[in-house]
Amino acid sequence: MLYQVTTRRPRKYPKVLELRDETGLDRISSLPDELIAHILSFLPTLSAVKTSILSTRWRYLFTLTTNLSFNDAEYYSFHDVPMDYGNEAFKKTFETFVYGILALHSVSPIQKFSLQCNYQYGCSHLLVWISAAILKRVKRLQLHLNPYPNSLPQCIFNSRTLVILEIDSHSPKYYQLKIPGLVSLPSLRILELCKIIFPDGDSVNRLFVGCSQLKELTLDRCELLNTDHAHISAKALRNLTASHCKGHFVIDAPNVENLWYACSPNTADVDVTSSLKTPCSLHTVELGFVDSAGYEPPQIVLDIIRGAYYVRNFVLLYNSVKVLPMVKEDQIPYSKLESLYLGFCCYDTWKYVTFWLANSLQLETIIFGMGLLDYDAMYTVQPKIALDPFSSNIKTIEIRQFVGHKLELLLVKYLLENAKVLKRLILVKCSSMKYEKELQVSKKLLKLPKASKYCIIELK
Repeated sequence: MLYQVTTRRPRKYPKVLELRDETGLDRISSLPDELIAHILSFLPTLSAVKTSILSTRWRYLFTLTTNLSFNDAEYYSFHDVPMDYGNEAFKKTFETFVYGILALHSVSPIQKFSLQCNYQYGCSHLLVWISAAILKRVKRLQLHLNPYPNSLPQCIFNSRTLVILEIDSHSPKYYQLKIPGLVSLPSLRILELCKIIFPDGDSVNRLFVGCSQLKELTLDRCELLNTDHAHISAKALRNLTASHCKGHFVIDAPNVENLWYACSPNTADVDVTSSLKTPCSLHTVELGFVDSAGYEPPQIVLDIIRGAYYVRNFVLLYNSVKVLPMVKEDQIPYSKLESLYLGFCCYDTWKYVTFWLANSLQLETIIFGMGLLDYDAMYTVQPKIALDPFSSNIKTIEIRQFVGHKLELLLVKYLLENAKVLKRLILVKCSSMKYEKELQVSKKLLKLPKASKYCIIELK
């Protein structure tokens, strides 16, 4: 069966790109086919196909690209057709376009195959397109579909060339991923799953047993049905992201270096504490907790704060800082901590921030990402701040969203008086600070006493 590639332009279209330079020579067209194809590979496939109308020299160069990218929304926009779910006739033209490109394309292996569909196409079409990418020995496969077919081609889970696999449900609905009985992905290094439902724990185990060389894993809003436990063993894993997942996942990644964990009281079922016990590997931990009224912080948030003894860079986002008063003082200091990022601070957390500064001997950088105090602490209740003095090796302090409130200035004064080796104090003003306020704050900052004679204060 022959397929025709449709390159018909809409009624209103921009002027064709002029390829000639100032001397009147078409230097781009004189380049070798391989080099032009390499340049076209950085464009979406539809844009690469548009170049076929430039001249006979360019007519089939798009078939030599190493990247294939199909996006039906872009296709509709190019043809100036409204995004109408009922436009069955135009859906068929997109199907014909994809089939035509796959039939004409002559390069194997390909580096990347991306399929983003906002409309419903027949499952048989999706299966053929994805299978064609696997047959072309694709290295990076991106699937953002709405909806997904009942099951993905089994060849995806037995590809010897796949290095990166990204599966995202491109709709509010989640996609139930069916894992075959045998999974063999010996080259897979990066796996990203978003809004995916696993039917049972065994399917999760089968998937990760077949990914023995996995280096980077992202589980974003994934769910595990029933009450099963899913045990993910990833000995080679270096980067792990687990964000708002539901279901009891236990991740055993003893060599993980960078961990990003985000949850709310309803999505705190991923146990990553076993990944925090290796003293030599843990580099960065980012912990985000979205609070809800009437809910206690999940136990896993406390376990991560208590267990990250060997982390070098610790990032506490959202409301994670507010959990510190629930942690005992002897569970906070980390022997290898070099930098600390704190999100929302309040009065109750400052005692622990001070303890952190005093007891983390290698700590050199601290960043207050949302100011020194939250809004309620500054403008509603204003108790006196009484903090113990500290001695540390802190060299850089950065305060973002700085509003110049008098309580903030008291805390800045406290930091300057105690940080004896401080070199830079960076104050990033909030966008609403007016010029007159900035001048007033600057004058007050210049009068503050400093324990370090080498400290430079920057207000920007």
